[in-house]
Amino acid sequence: MTERGKSLPTIALEELAGCAGELLVILENLDQLLPFARVLRFRFGQSRNDTGPVDISFVEGSVSQPHDLETLKLIRQRSKMVIAVGNCAVWGCVQGSCAQKYPVPEMLRKVYGDDTHIDSLPSAGIDNYIKVDAKLSGCPINATQLLAVAASALRGHLPYVIQKPVCLECKYKENVCVLVEQGLPCLGPVTAAGCGALCPSLGAACYGCWGVCEAPQIDAMTSTLTDKGYKYEEVRSRLTTFGGSEKLFGRDETSAAGASCITAE
Repeated sequence: MTERGKSLPTIALEELAGCAGELLVILENLDQLLPFARVLRFRFGQSRNDTGPVDISFVEGSVSQPHDLETLKLIRQRSKMVIAVGNCAVWGCVQGSCAQKYPVPEMLRKVYGDDTHIDSLPSAGIDNYIKVDAKLSGCPINATQLLAVAASALRGHLPYVIQKPVCLECKYKENVCVLVEQGLPCLGPVTAAGCGALCPSLGAACYGCWGVCEAPQIDAMTSTLTDKGYKYEEVRSRLTTFGGSEKLFGRDETSAAGASCITAE
């Protein structure tokens, strides 16, 4: 009970198909949430878990099998608010990228043989299947962003995460532009900020692991990289590796795709 006699908000930390990177970030920072929330479910971090309704569910991972979809629908039913955390939950990430490039039955057959009976779905972000109240990308997520989103949600407000390009963070740090000065295939101009420009700060090119920023200028980015000698297909592959939609390369859908990036619904 809180000082005012009211029960703490309840949260659940759920996982689908992913690498659990987001769950590790949450676990490492859970002590900062515990004074303000009661954890009912966290199979990754505790042995006793309640199956009842919760105020907020943080969901990591993508839907890749029918049982994932069943679990996700159940999460939605028993949650007042659902927050997608990490690129798997937001975009589908690497497995989502593969599903865009190759038919799932073909991938299963090549990996497991012609007699496979695995029932699979093309991996995709969870908002393809349920209503998501807010999305926080990253691979893995940033702890500071996580705590800011959690603080807002625990107060009953829909979180809003501003998604400016990584270039903005580079400017804050006064980094030398690795795209302009070194000709590296940096995706900073179209990638959402939040990582602190980690790779460019170390002299490496941003490879887009935070997902696409708001209103990404895909045509300009593609043109810049091809002018520097990078092939169009290589640029396309880099931009979609972490689950960015192939629709980003359609003229009519670029703005719509960018506008939906990691904001409260």
